[in-house]
Amino acid sequence: MLHQHQPALGAYTFKAKYVTLPHSSERTKMSDTNLLHLSAAWRQLPHMTAPLERELWNSFRTYKPSCQTQLLASEAQREVYVELVSFTGGRTCRPFDSMVHLTEANVQDVPERLAMIVLKFLVNSFDGGPEPGALTCCQVREFGALLSTELPLLKVIDLESETYWRRVVWCYASDSLSYHEHDYLTPGRFWKQHGVELKLARMIEQQDPQYWELEGLEDAVKKSAPFVNDLCIEQLRSYTTVEPIEDYEAYSIRNAPDELCNHGSLAILGHLVNLTSLSLVFGVKNWTKSYHNRYSKCSLADIENLGRGVQKLEQLKKLNLSHTRLNASKLRILLEFLTPIKLETLRLTHCQLATGCGGILGRFLSRFQPSLTHLDLSNNRLDAPELDQLCPGLAVYQGVVDRLDLSYNPIGEAGVLILGGAIKGRAQLSELNFTGCQMGVEGSFRVIQLLSFHWPLRKVSLNCVPISPEGGAKLVQVLHENIHIEDVQLTDRGPQFFICPLVTDREARRLPATNLCVIYLVSWISFS
Repeated sequence: MLHQHQPALGAYTFKAKYVTLPHSSERTKMSDTNLLHLSAAWRQLPHMTAPLERELWNSFRTYKPSCQTQLLASEAQREVYVELVSFTGGRTCRPFDSMVHLTEANVQDVPERLAMIVLKFLVNSFDGGPEPGALTCCQVREFGALLSTELPLLKVIDLESETYWRRVVWCYASDSLSYHEHDYLTPGRFWKQHGVELKLARMIEQQDPQYWELEGLEDAVKKSAPFVNDLCIEQLRSYTTVEPIEDYEAYSIRNAPDELCNHGSLAILGHLVNLTSLSLVFGVKNWTKSYHNRYSKCSLADIENLGRGVQKLEQLKKLNLSHTRLNASKLRILLEFLTPIKLETLRLTHCQLATGCGGILGRFLSRFQPSLTHLDLSNNRLDAPELDQLCPGLAVYQGVVDRLDLSYNPIGEAGVLILGGAIKGRAQLSELNFTGCQMGVEGSFRVIQLLSFHWPLRKVSLNCVPISPEGGAKLVQVLHENIHIEDVQLTDRGPQFFICPLVTDREARRLPATNLCVIYLVSWISFS
């Protein structure tokens, strides 16, 4: 029966039964019979009215059971029906949660609702798994808004709250602009997928490799596999100490050789069966301790472990290995593992590729599948002799490499001639990047000649490369003759380079209309 209220401390209180969170079968709703019994009881019992007193009204609104709780099977036999209480009188009193103007000097102490108290308890006691059951949509959003984004990946990977994964992306993304680009336009699954990718990458970057097994990194990789398509690892920590040789007394090693600079085994990446893009750096991005040379090195064992992991990634299309010290032996091992994979983009930037690497790259291209369309070898030490070893493989490559980036390599004029001879009469290369290449005005003139006879070529970048007056005149002639050219970049980035006036306004108006994008760029250079 409905209990009467009793005065206490000048206010009204209710004797009511409060229900804890139900478990297992108690979470189910009432049967149809119980619902009929409940509705019959509501009609038979008298409805109680109470005066609209502020403390009584606020207490009732705070502790009353929700509609979902009233319909639980565990409540079928209850005898207290708080929902039958109604208040009379004009609502002249202000509720405790009314909106008031808050300032820094005047902060209102608003008591929390019982539902929020329970929700915070669930957040603090969360120890993995999906969201707690029997939560409404609003409560699931609140749960995701309160849960810490620093929890281990294994504990949060089963969560489906879009609010939570949006917060993870916001906290972990290096570029906040990317978050706003996807906001409101991206399906909910993207946020969990991207959040898992970011948390897994951060886990690999920051954990000491000697604790990978203890922290369950491989288990996290396995469980993340369905969600990870794009993985960007911006740094990789090496082992903090180098073990001395056996039978010797303990000593410290300075300038350790590559063979002793080991990292955690990246063979675990082979579990990411859905991975399509992998970006990796062997080294340290954010230094928190004193510099040691070994932190920027990697061993042959590291490359072998990476190769064993990558070899299992049948869906991989893009591989970017940057700021990693590779020599000929390491490059050979890596490319042997990459040969059976249908890569579309291979980037080996800032990898100090030098003597002996050109021939290895050439043999790799001669045997590789016809899927590779973009090869980026920028910021290395490849000179003309190395290009002489690489270009025969490019000439016999079964597919079509559309884009080749050789920027900031000392290829010289001879390198341009070698490359031009290798691609002449073939469908290779629609885009070439020679930015910052040490080739002089003779080399830039050879590149312009390449534009004149290699018809598949559409885009060329000669930024930071000097051009002679003869080269400028030749470029104007090529633009008149080849209407298929889309983009020629000639940006000057330093006073040490001389770029002659290439095109006057009268000459620009005579160029074909299809070269408008080039006319604008060249004219801008002429008068800037």
